[in-house]
Amino acid sequence: MRWGVAGTGVIAGAFVATIAEMEDAVVAAVGSDDPGRAAAFASSHGIPAWVAPHAALADLDGIDAVYVAATNDRHLGPAVACLDAGIPVLCEKPLALSLQQTELIVAAARRTGTFLMEAWWTRFLPFYEEVERIVASGELGPVRWLQADLGFPAPPVPRGRLWAPELGGGALLDIGIYPLSLAHALLGAPDETRAVAEITEVGVDAQVGVVSRHEGGAVSVLSASLTADTGMEATIAGPSGRIRVHAPFHHSPLVAVHRAGATLAVRDSSYEGSGYRFEVEEVHRCIEAGRTESSRRPLADTLAVMAWMDEVRRQVGVHYPGE
Repeated sequence: MRWGVAGTGVIAGAFVATIAEMEDAVVAAVGSDDPGRAAAFASSHGIPAWVAPHAALADLDGIDAVYVAATNDRHLGPAVACLDAGIPVLCEKPLALSLQQTELIVAAARRTGTFLMEAWWTRFLPFYEEVERIVASGELGPVRWLQADLGFPAPPVPRGRLWAPELGGGALLDIGIYPLSLAHALLGAPDETRAVAEITEVGVDAQVGVVSRHEGGAVSVLSASLTADTGMEATIAGPSGRIRVHAPFHHSPLVAVHRAGATLAVRDSSYEGSGYRFEVEEVHRCIEAGRTESSRRPLADTLAVMAWMDEVRRQVGVHYPGE
């Protein structure tokens, strides 16, 4: 599989390193809106071709799939361009800045019958498969409570991607999507949501808390912070026990089952090498099977989580230029 990469940041570099570990894939080209960055990234990573802007990857021959890893505000253009060209796309989470933009990308995929998946890599990791197995077994009973938090003190770089509204910055879109996606995967879309946030002077959320009621009265308590060193664990509980997803919960190395103060099981969910390879393998499987989306991260789930995040942003008053 010959990949193109739209983006030259840290995540793009991690993806290139992941592909280097795999025998059935290679990065053939990189794109950036900055020609100098594209050329430098290609040179430093041994990539044979570079283009500018990002969307120019759609014009290259021999590209089997494109990974969109630009800042949140620059997902829409290259994703739609590649899908319109019939090139499968793996796009970093969140798929776009808003539900409206996300619907445009999904519409391009469906219009052309081209594969599209949001890169919520957590869904494909060993720990998640273990959580899914435990929940499906019924040993907890129905899940009634889910708590998850993700937080770290990020350097306050004024125009950096985490802090700039024009780049789609803030805690919710960058890391809050992890606890929200976990809750959606296990409890479904919320029937009711209440959100609070700390808003910076430039209008992005430095931290956010979200409490929601789901089908049957199940409750999720979720948070994300760019200013606090949080526990970064998840608890998934029913009347007969609870799962503790050890930190960092979004790529946890350890899953434990507890009941009434007793530990029933501790399961190793660690892995070697890059954790991104699991989602890449899913993309390869889907493309080879002729699928247009993944049943493990379907586009309906991506749309539902984005609708939830739109509602959270509406409640806390965060808006992005050009969304």
